[in-house]
Amino acid sequence: MAKYEIVGEFQKNAKRFALRGRTIEFKIKDVPPNENTVLWIKTAIDQIISYICTDVSPSDMIGFNFCSKKFSRGGGYLRFQPAESVSFEDIWGLISSIYQSNSAGLSTETFCLEATIIRVPSGKGRIKAGNYNNFEEECSARKGIISIKNTDNLCLPRALVVAIAKVTGDSGYENIRRDRGHVQLNKAKQLMQEAEVYIEANGGGIPELNKFQSYFGNNFKIVVYNFGTKGREVIFEGNSDAKLTINLLYFENHYNVITSLTSAFVCRYYCEPCHIPYNNKGGHICASICISCKRSPACDRELIIKCADCRRNFVSNLCFSNHKLHSGKEDKSVCEKFFKCRTCYKIVLAGRTHSCNTIYCNICHQNRPNNHLCYMPLDSSSPKLTDFLFIFYDLECTQNKTVSDGKSLHEPNLCVFNQRCEVCIDYPIEKVVCRKCGVRQQVLNMSSIIETFFQHILEIRKKFKHVIVLAHNGQAYDHQFILNYILTKTQFKPELIMRGSKIISLSINNVKLLDSLNYFPMSLAKLPKAFGLTDDFRKGFFPHHFNTPENQNYVGPYPDMKYYNPDAMKTDERDKFISWYTENKDNIFDMQKEIVSYCISDVNILTLACLKFRELLIKSGNVCPYTEACTIASACNKLFRRNFLKTDTIGLIPRQGYRYRDNQSKVAIHWLIWEEKVRGIDIVHAAKQKEIVIGGLPVDGYCPQTNQVFEMMGCFYHGCVKCFKNDRDKPIHSNSYETMDLRYENTLSKINHLNQLGYEVIVKWECEFKQDTNPNINKYVSEHPLVHFAPLNARDSFYGGRTGNIKSYYKVKDGEKINYIDICSLYPYICKVGKFPIAHPQVLVGSDCANLDVTKVDGLIKCKVLPPQNLFHPVLPIKLNNKLMFPLCYSCAKNFTQEDCSHEIGDRAIVGTWVADEIVKSIEKGYRIMEVYEVWSYKTEQYDGKSGGLFTEMMNKFIKIKQEASGWPSNCKTDKEKRAYIARFYEKEGILLEFDKIELNPGLRSLAKLILNSFFGKFGQRENQPKTKIINQPVELYALLFDPTIDVVGILPINEDTLVVNYQHKEESYTLLSTVNVSIAAYVTAQARLKLYSYMERLGDRVLYFDTDSIIYISREGEYEPQTGEFIGDMTNELDCYGAGSYITEFASGGPKNYGFVVYSPTQDKYFQSCKVKGICINHETSKLVNFNTMKNLIINEEIPKKILYTTFERTAQHQVLTSQKEKIFRANLLKRRFSGYDSYPYGYKKIKQC
Repeated sequence: MAKYEIVGEFQKNAKRFALRGRTIEFKIKDVPPNENTVLWIKTAIDQIISYICTDVSPSDMIGFNFCSKKFSRGGGYLRFQPAESVSFEDIWGLISSIYQSNSAGLSTETFCLEATIIRVPSGKGRIKAGNYNNFEEECSARKGIISIKNTDNLCLPRALVVAIAKVTGDSGYENIRRDRGHVQLNKAKQLMQEAEVYIEANGGGIPELNKFQSYFGNNFKIVVYNFGTKGREVIFEGNSDAKLTINLLYFENHYNVITSLTSAFVCRYYCEPCHIPYNNKGGHICASICISCKRSPACDRELIIKCADCRRNFVSNLCFSNHKLHSGKEDKSVCEKFFKCRTCYKIVLAGRTHSCNTIYCNICHQNRPNNHLCYMPLDSSSPKLTDFLFIFYDLECTQNKTVSDGKSLHEPNLCVFNQRCEVCIDYPIEKVVCRKCGVRQQVLNMSSIIETFFQHILEIRKKFKHVIVLAHNGQAYDHQFILNYILTKTQFKPELIMRGSKIISLSINNVKLLDSLNYFPMSLAKLPKAFGLTDDFRKGFFPHHFNTPENQNYVGPYPDMKYYNPDAMKTDERDKFISWYTENKDNIFDMQKEIVSYCISDVNILTLACLKFRELLIKSGNVCPYTEACTIASACNKLFRRNFLKTDTIGLIPRQGYRYRDNQSKVAIHWLIWEEKVRGIDIVHAAKQKEIVIGGLPVDGYCPQTNQVFEMMGCFYHGCVKCFKNDRDKPIHSNSYETMDLRYENTLSKINHLNQLGYEVIVKWECEFKQDTNPNINKYVSEHPLVHFAPLNARDSFYGGRTGNIKSYYKVKDGEKINYIDICSLYPYICKVGKFPIAHPQVLVGSDCANLDVTKVDGLIKCKVLPPQNLFHPVLPIKLNNKLMFPLCYSCAKNFTQEDCSHEIGDRAIVGTWVADEIVKSIEKGYRIMEVYEVWSYKTEQYDGKSGGLFTEMMNKFIKIKQEASGWPSNCKTDKEKRAYIARFYEKEGILLEFDKIELNPGLRSLAKLILNSFFGKFGQRENQPKTKIINQPVELYALLFDPTIDVVGILPINEDTLVVNYQHKEESYTLLSTVNVSIAAYVTAQARLKLYSYMERLGDRVLYFDTDSIIYISREGEYEPQTGEFIGDMTNELDCYGAGSYITEFASGGPKNYGFVVYSPTQDKYFQSCKVKGICINHETSKLVNFNTMKNLIINEEIPKKILYTTFERTAQHQVLTSQKEKIFRANLLKRRFSGYDSYPYGYKKIKQC
């Protein structure tokens, strides 16, 4: 019996890419009373998987996505991999983890499981006559094609043995070709046995081709061509230097043999390296270059010749001669350009400074030792202030066309854009024409708006070096229409930086689309005030729902109020609207005039605000935000590195930390540990001692007893010919001085040198080791003492702000008030006065940590701690159950235990990585260190009130700008009062304000505030961000699917010719960013939490609620009261906006970011209510359901959660924009602490009986 119910089913296909997708929307049926709930749900999921995976072959590549419309944290994916490698446990693990992170109910909600399947080319039997006539007829007609005629599943090995017989001139070729006496079948089976290849019933595909190629080595190279592409499309090309090539033709699960490429593809000439057919001699210039002589095409390998001059090896007499020749305009031969170093045997470009055992570092921009440590580089460049064009635009859309589920499709019917170049950027906005960029403001209202606008961009970009196109919230709205047009109507393949479906950056050559919202995160309506624009520039009101095709020429009374959707406005905005509407409703409304005027106003506001922001940032920080960055965080980081960073100050953490500096080292240790076990020998390697050097060269491992050298070849670092087949002669993106061919040649040179010294070199390529299916390897290695404890990961110490509620409800008693205080500019304050790690740490591990006094260490500490059992406000955070929690017992927190803790010490202990300052504070509060695993001991820098501080200089500059641009305080009327204010500020902040510069300047104040609040975030950025690529060729797709350095996580067919592929680099292969140091980010948030904690620990159980930088607490006469002030780092009163002396009388909270209160204002003698719930926009309509009273009833009366319906914009996978109805659940979420009634205690809390 099916334990699920299908709600909806959808399919997607892209025949050219052999792609099909199936999406199932389903609900789990109610679990019967006598059934095990988990078993019932797992069975239902298993049934769904079986249903969705119908007709999936083991060799198919398959990826899964799991989601629900009600998920608050989004869905998840299972990377693409062969179907035979996917287990039910993999998919169940995905589903259960996503379910837990969203706190969903598997048995009540509607879920969506999507499977995308790529039928990887594979072959099994002969195509039956009549089914594929074109293929059989063409193969029969071409003398250069041999048809494999079989009825079994072995057409691939059959084709291989026939091809081998042909290219080797086997005397039995005819018998093999015709399968006389079953000789073809027997040889095919023999080949399978020798190559250790087993072919499933569905036939052989790319995995089997890889295995056969590995078996052939450099004897034969396999190339498989896709039928119908005239030889231009290759679906497999073996990574081999073999002289003999086996060419196969593939079509619909069958392989034939190609004996003549020109005959097979009907051409006079065929370039094998480029896979290009052509008919005129000289009509094609080959892109393939010989690794030795650098000539095209690549030389055939006949013998090894060593040059006495450059000491490099060449593969034939012709190859040797070529490298001595001068070609074209070149004034030097290859022999004069390259040489092999006598000491380190590395191939070096002549004329370039060479130092043995060094590499060119793309971050340091110079040769550095192989295992050197990098520092964050200074930015010595200047902003691009010439040859640019800025385009600011806004769209208006109709939304009357209904699509699925009652959703409305947005279709642009108006576009207004402004242009500003270096010539006219300072012209007044009224200026119509610029001599360079033309008409400065244009209005498009024809039927093909996006096409016209995009074509205009393509045309005008020819005049400029840099074209930046900006829209406010373009990432989620305006840019979506342009990307949809590019994907569906053009052949452009833009470079995309995406965040989910949002477009952070879209680049086509010299054009880049950016979102102004990523620089100033506020609505367009707030920009005029923020940047001090005149009253002429204020965002108005427009009836968007009146914008329909039939109303385009409307002239008459103002549309009904409903077309403005006032109930979706916040209360203050709605009041303003009603006042405006009442004043204007009797006037004449001209639709075309109004819509154009409204859109022009929006674009003018955007233009002036963006240009003002740019002008101020260039003036104050010498950075152009739009040509040099794509977010405010990246602009701030560039500003810091360009103006304030000192040389060799901030270390860049190696990708795998300091114990394993690159993934090759980590994999090498695992392999060497396994080799020791298998061979029964002792190998000296980096996990036991420092680097081993043999014959002047660093090696991964060495066994003195056997005189064997062990080398693990990281595929990326050594130019693996199997993993990196394309563009081997092109500069590597992370090191423009090297190519994959050069790396591979250096690898061969090193092995050859070690052999000549008499050592036996045991080589293992990284990809081969990872593909080893021996289950004993992972088990043995993972349990080995040298790798048992995972190295410290700095990101594990980077926790966010502390948020939560201590009580769910409280009403003041006699003599009590509830206060609400907030730390002024907490993060800028920490950046100014805080302690920060500099340079690189000393790494302590194992015995070095045994007797370490952690209270005297600065840095990061990975350890096991035992919390006390009676601490009301715990100190140390951990990430558990997808929440940031502060427990006293790990097991209680993990299981949300609601009773007093009864666990043993081992179950209570917490393992984590923390900043040392938090460890010190925790010890002070009663925590006990049980074991220290690893320490990164840093030197630190801190502001002492007069000097020092890593970020103090930058913070002081923009604090000064912000304070001066805020104008004089209201209580400063006379010169004496003003000078006293300057003196007081200097005494507190150490910053001397300039009397003449203190003047209200909203734009400058907004700039300074944005920089102060956005600065530190870039240090904690995740380096391995998902990437998006547009694919037009099947071979590009296969290259991504089988690239060993990436995981493909999503594939979306746009049409038959275009796919959008989302992928992510594996952890060992992403590129290190020169702007990130997560240790610094961890220090910022840790010190911020400690600052908040300094108030919480003194307030004790009077705390009701806290959130990063604020506390709501009970105030009683005679008890500790936090002091408030007016400078950064001081506590400020959040209730002053209600009037002096205001206080809260009643408080309710349903969990973090979910609270409300009633405020009494003595000055107004009036009560006010406030309510905030994360994820729910509280406008006029939703405020009827989400307010203090409903929250209070939800908690006190334990009412059932409320469904909140709201209208929102939704982006489809094809980048269309829809209006849709969504639903959110308003509920209490009291899971971070153990609640009893309205009170709470930390998980693991246990009252200690007093003697």
